[in-house]
Amino acid sequence: MYVAYYLHWSVDSILDLEHAVRRRVIEEIGRINEQLSAPE
Repeated sequence: MYVAYYLHWSVDSILDLEHAVRRRVIEEIGRINEQLSAPE
């Protein structure tokens, strides 16, 4: 899972999150990845 890979959380912990919170975490990981991969 995307979140488990990047944050090293267990799948159970991720699935225990409310859907809106889980979606927000995924969006934030995406933003961080975009910033890190942007050319300088």
